[in-house]
Amino acid sequence: MTILLLAATPPEIAPTVSWLRQQASQETLNVLHFPRVQIEVVFGGLGVVSTAYLLGKRFATQPPVQLAIQAGIAGALDRSLAYGQVVNVTSERLGDWGAEDRDGSLLSPADIGFPPGFPFDATGSLRPPGPAAILPFTTAAGLTVQRATGSDASIARLRTHFPDAQVESMEGAAFFYACLEAGVDALQLRGISNYVEARDRSKWQLTPAIEAVNVAVQQVLTPFIH
Repeated sequence: MTILLLAATPPEIAPTVSWLRQQASQETLNVLHFPRVQIEVVFGGLGVVSTAYLLGKRFATQPPVQLAIQAGIAGALDRSLAYGQVVNVTSERLGDWGAEDRDGSLLSPADIGFPPGFPFDATGSLRPPGPAAILPFTTAAGLTVQRATGSDASIARLRTHFPDAQVESMEGAAFFYACLEAGVDALQLRGISNYVEARDRSKWQLTPAIEAVNVAVQQVLTPFIH
């Protein structure tokens, strides 16, 4: 069995990579070998373009991937989520996909005559089947953007168009899209590092978010490697 472990940047999963290396029977390039599974570690970079390219290229090669895990940090639109909390993102929408109307509002592809087909559902969401019900993490609805939101005006627009969105990232939708198209089971875990608000990096808590999401990823991977 092959598990693909993906992050946008190396620091987001560095603790887990070190943990895996300590227990692997063999390491070949970016692949860590265990008796019943091999775990392939990849980094997709920031944004949907590089993530989609990397995953499309990987899913077209051998060996086939049975499970893909995306791990990293996210900003919370939902203020009930706490700094350092881990969420299991079970749906994704693209927050800037479509066209801008004359008043600055967002027109979805369906609004301009191009309703998306598979792998999107009727609401324009990506919802891969997965083990959400058996995992001990809060589930959350994700919103993927190409530019991290950082102004009150932009936040107001997001809340108007995507009132159910709870967390924001720059790669989640690309990950779900590629997995759905390739028929690969997908799991996206995110640690909350900040709230989506007027940009203020001094409030971000990257270390607790990274520590928490790595503990969660290791919890998921432990049954596979032992």
